[in-house]
Amino acid sequence: MIARGLVLLVVWVALWGELSPANVASGVLVVLGLAVLFPGRGASSHRFRPLPALRFAAYVAVNLVTSSVAVARAVLAPTPDRVHTEVIDVELESASALVAALVANTITLTPGTMTVDIRRESRTVLSVHVLGRVAHDGFRRDIRRLEGLVLAAVRPPVAS
Repeated sequence: MIARGLVLLVVWVALWGELSPANVASGVLVVLGLAVLFPGRGASSHRFRPLPALRFAAYVAVNLVTSSVAVARAVLAPTPDRVHTEVIDVELESASALVAALVANTITLTPGTMTVDIRRESRTVLSVHVLGRVAHDGFRRDIRRLEGLVLAAVRPPVAS
């Protein structure tokens, strides 16, 4: 709680661009107001890990470039295989809602793919709309690799 407040205070002062008593005092008031309006839920159940998060970010950056090129090719030189669309279901291994949300949002961020549904069955299942003809098994492997990178970056609690 204190660490979160200090981070918010530093961000507040940085946004104002000047370390002054007035900026610090107003930042303290804003942080206290936010703490009252949005109380924390206790200790986080996930642990952020910076180095795996960098690997995840690098993987996403590479996918953004390659997917953008593929979508540009589909727009500029359409063929039946490039403009084919379908929805593929992918089961996730993790039961974590945070991991599922991060994977689903990363998929949606990537050009040519969009998560259209997340449902909880025996496992979490993502329904992903895909532009272009893809091998289903290869696509599912790619999503599971993405899930593995997310799991490494935000280690969820171990089920007991």
